[in-house]
Amino acid sequence: EPFDYYMFGQNYIRPLVDFRSSYVGNVSLFFEMEEKLDQGHNIVLISNHQTEADPAIIALLLESTNPHVAENLTYIAGDRVITDPLCKPFSMGRNLICVYTKKHM
Repeated sequence: EPFDYYMFGQNYIRPLVDFRSSYVGNVSLFFEMEEKLDQGHNIVLISNHQTEADPAIIALLLESTNPHVAENLTYIAGDRVITDPLCKPFSMGRNLICVYTKKHM
């Protein structure tokens, strides 16, 4: 069977998260979002992340309350997440829209 890159990323990052001290603020908004998605609406969340682990951390924090949202988020990322050999395995388990650029910082 195919390798589950989503669970690979989740299981790799899980021990790094202190779940006793971590929380999702305004978690009720995610319940509202899930209702809207079930009704066929589209939802766009715009944020900026700093590390390649952020998508896994977001999904880990939502998996107990909103697993459908956690597993089905689509992320926008630069091309490094699919060209860097260390990042690529974690990106393969995510829904990605990849943005290619000639300028890298």
